[in-house]
Amino acid sequence: MRMEVVRSVPAPGEHLCGVAWDGLGLWHSDGATNAIYQVDPETGEVKSELSCDDVRTCLGFDGNLLWQIAGTPKRIRLIRPTDGWVLDEIALAADSEAMCGLHVERDRYWLGSKATGIIEERDGSTHRLLRHWQIDGSVHGLARVHNTLWFTDYPARQLVGWDRNQNTAIARFDLPGHPTGLCRGAGDTLWYCDYTNRCLTQVEIQEH
Repeated sequence: MRMEVVRSVPAPGEHLCGVAWDGLGLWHSDGATNAIYQVDPETGEVKSELSCDDVRTCLGFDGNLLWQIAGTPKRIRLIRPTDGWVLDEIALAADSEAMCGLHVERDRYWLGSKATGIIEERDGSTHRLLRHWQIDGSVHGLARVHNTLWFTDYPARQLVGWDRNQNTAIARFDLPGHPTGLCRGAGDTLWYCDYTNRCLTQVEIQEH
C-alpha cells in the first residue's frame, strides 16, 4: 500500500480535535475555541459555526447528527448540525478519559483508547459491546473503510490500517505532524487533523 496526499486546507483554530464527513463536506471541532465548524473541503472556508462547550477529542456523523466527544468526564454529545442543539448524551465507561477515537455509522459506532490501544465496536441503539480489538499503538482518531479500521497514532505520528478479520496491522504511514481526528471522506479517502501544522489533510490509500 501507499499513501498520497490529495490536499490540505487550513484549520480555523489552534487545538485541532475532530473531523467528520457528512457526504458533501467537512465538519471540524476545536478544543480551544469550543466550536464545531462546517468547512469547505476545497478551500477551508468556514461555512457555519456551532458552539460546543468543552470539546475534547473526536467528531463523527451518523447521517443525521454530529457526535462529539466532549465534557469532563468525557461523553458523546449528539448534536443537530442545523443549529447546534444537543439532543442526547451517551455516557462512556469508567476509563472514559482514555477514549479518543470515534467512528460513527447509522447503526453502530467504534471507540478507540489512547491508553490501552483497544478499539470497541458498539450497537448504536443499545450501546452494547459487539466486538473489540487490541491494537498495537495509541488510538487518537478512528475511521472504517471496508474491513480496515484506520487510526491515527499521535505519539508515533502515524496513520495505521488494522485489518478487522486478521486482527493485525496491514499498513503504517509516517505523517509530517502529530495527527488527531480522522474520518472517511468521499470514496475511500481519509481526512485527518494535522495538529502540528494546523491543517486538515485528505489522503488516498492505494493498494499498489
